[in-house]
Amino acid sequence: MSNSKERGRLGDILMREFGEFTAALTEAGHDWAAVWWFGVWPPGTQLRWLHGRFLLAREMAAAAGVHIPNEEITQQQRERLAYLQMLSEKPQSPTSH
Repeated sequence: MSNSKERGRLGDILMREFGEFTAALTEAGHDWAAVWWFGVWPPGTQLRWLHGRFLLAREMAAAAGVHIPNEEITQQQRERLAYLQMLSEKPQSPTSH
């Protein structure tokens, strides 16, 4: 049985893989929040590969007791994107390079 630190790491890996997958979906012109959980991607494509990595990370996390529902995954990604957007809009200080 894994401990909470290991489960936390697996959850982090899961969300990192999901972030890469949703970024690729967005680049390909998809509404990631609407299609990520049911899309079927053509073999040999980047989307298929990234989706597979996410599914593998989800399986690993589930095996360690980390079960994150689709709705929660979607909400966490929305919050992450909002945070990144806020950081990109933050004015640079005069001392930053």
